[in-house]
Amino acid sequence: MAPNQGSSSGLSPKNPSSFPGIYKYPADRNLPFKNGYQWLAGKRKDDDIGKLWRVYDKLYNLESFAHKHPGGDYWIRLTQGTDITEAFEASHVAHVKKVEEILAKYYVRDVEFPRNSPYTFKQDGFYMTLKRRAGPILEEVGTNSTLQIRLMIDGLGLAYVLLSFFGVFLNSTLLQILAGLDLAMLIIAAHNFFHMRDNWRKFYYDFSLQSSIELQISHAISHHLYTNTVMDIEISNLEPAFEFLPKEKTFLKRYAPGVYAHLFYIVSFFLDLIKRGRAIANGTQQLRPENLIVFIQLAVWMLIAPSVPTGIYSWLFIHAVASYWFMLVAVGGSAHHHPSCFHDGDEARNEADFGLCQLDAIRDRSDDLHQTLFVILTTFGAHSLHHLFPTVCHSKLHHLQEVYEQTLKEFNEEFHPVSQFELFLGMHKQLARVEALPHPAEIKKQK
Repeated sequence: MAPNQGSSSGLSPKNPSSFPGIYKYPADRNLPFKNGYQWLAGKRKDDDIGKLWRVYDKLYNLESFAHKHPGGDYWIRLTQGTDITEAFEASHVAHVKKVEEILAKYYVRDVEFPRNSPYTFKQDGFYMTLKRRAGPILEEVGTNSTLQIRLMIDGLGLAYVLLSFFGVFLNSTLLQILAGLDLAMLIIAAHNFFHMRDNWRKFYYDFSLQSSIELQISHAISHHLYTNTVMDIEISNLEPAFEFLPKEKTFLKRYAPGVYAHLFYIVSFFLDLIKRGRAIANGTQQLRPENLIVFIQLAVWMLIAPSVPTGIYSWLFIHAVASYWFMLVAVGGSAHHHPSCFHDGDEARNEADFGLCQLDAIRDRSDDLHQTLFVILTTFGAHSLHHLFPTVCHSKLHHLQEVYEQTLKEFNEEFHPVSQFELFLGMHKQLARVEALPHPAEIKKQK
């Protein structure tokens, strides 16, 4: 299969995706400095259902239900005017019949035009089979966080407060480096909590220069549901610095990230802060109270540091360390950018089962170190099960391992984890890749 030709994004309105089901090129995908709210606005244009919510081919009015939603009203209000089929299925694993009965109460009418999403949820398909098997297990063990994992993240939060305070007060470079590393692990751990029902621990994410609410959109609503496709904002927002989709690329776009990637990791959080300030200034998003946390940090550190310039420098330095480590884990060692992972432009499955397409775009880490709960929590670990069931706490995912492996075997699917080192190398191999790859499952069928 030849690489896709088209716009600077790698695919074009004439050739929207290697998935036949994506029949529209996402609105405003190539808009520079786009934030999650603008991505949602583009999705509303494409889904074209007014102020309702779409699940499969039915429209619902969830306005009066929003305040009753167990996960919090914000998720409902945020997705108004969009197709929430993937979010609905992936978010509700336990007590499914009850959830479906509640949804039916808010039915408005059928919709006749097809969904933009390529994914299917056939009852006898991989994902729905796995989901039926996972449901009773999760009804028994629950989906919420355990005391153990809450103690882990709260411990990281306390450690950050202490390390940063004494690092700034004593002007200790070592303590400030440790504070930055701890902050990176803290916000990765917070990612576990903003997938779940509303809770205060998700705001640990706002201790950094990033925003928990923005990440709920770009990560939970976009990336998790449309992984490595043209609809994934975490792909488009890294362009043109990182061109992950297979297509024609210049020599510099293929190999220059090997030189500047680490500099980009250092400044990434600051770029996000600048982008947020710009969006607030031009009215594309609102200033939220938690956005002020980092500035409160700055004010306190300026007061306790040996001098005001030292306090400012310490603030910049600690957040630069956090930015570097976070991006190194999230992008440099990403579970999504090994060249064996599906990237839009590669050959897609003929039957785009949601669960199998998620697995196509993921590689779990095979190292023994990455099987421990603390490391899973602080490195985006257990990634395959997390993508299949994002609202289930990381501490509960191991309960699903047996039925997961059973279902893979039943559907004759193979899933091969790789080492963290291979993921680091693979990220740069993927950036250099220009050829689109055939799908292994389709090759197997032909044989």
